[in-house]
Amino acid sequence: MDSRMERAESVFAGNIKSKLIADLLYDDKMYKLSGEGFANPHNGQHTLELHCFGTEACPLSWFVLGPIIQYPFRMFTQYTGSGMYDFFKTAFPGGLTTDTVCTFSDKAKITGSQTITFIKDTVVCRAQLECEGFNEECIALSEELSQVKPCYEVIDGIGVDIVSSTMDFEWGSSDGAKYSARVESVIKSKANFAPQRHFIAHHSKVLEKSPNNLHFSQRDKARANVINFYKNKEI
Repeated sequence: MDSRMERAESVFAGNIKSKLIADLLYDDKMYKLSGEGFANPHNGQHTLELHCFGTEACPLSWFVLGPIIQYPFRMFTQYTGSGMYDFFKTAFPGGLTTDTVCTFSDKAKITGSQTITFIKDTVVCRAQLECEGFNEECIALSEELSQVKPCYEVIDGIGVDIVSSTMDFEWGSSDGAKYSARVESVIKSKANFAPQRHFIAHHSKVLEKSPNNLHFSQRDKARANVINFYKNKEI
């Protein structure tokens, strides 16, 4: 275990580049998404610029897509000084695979899978996302939706090389309506050690969002801790 932690420290020394390549299926139409960014894994900060190829943007708000796409970069979480085993950094240079189900309060759903590898000096995430149950009246398509609120992610070791993640997203809108989603993931790292139950606090800030919904930039601050209470409800 100690040797894996030492290796992770050497792999994630200094600032790291990130890259996203994603296919998103919405209403039988495929949208190509890409992203580039940078992170300092030891202070838990990750900035990611996201784009939708072509001239037609995906109907879903980037405020909804942003955290779903960005939060799987868990190797950028700050674990320094926590005394906990960092399952996500120690997965490299090998990599992580993630399967996610995001269920919204109006019963719409996004299912996804991500494969994350380390190529040269860049963490590369290749994702497949599929949307179900969305319609024109869904708040997730609204331009009036706010950015995601700060949340806590619950991490549990469920096997030798598997952890689970559960978190609740919540957004507001200009008319006072609230929108939420339960996000459940299973993350695998081959022949890794299971960590103790702990929490990751996420606090995101939208840096830029284009009027045509083709471009979006967000910075996430993620920090692990072992507090015995959390803001997520009904977990």
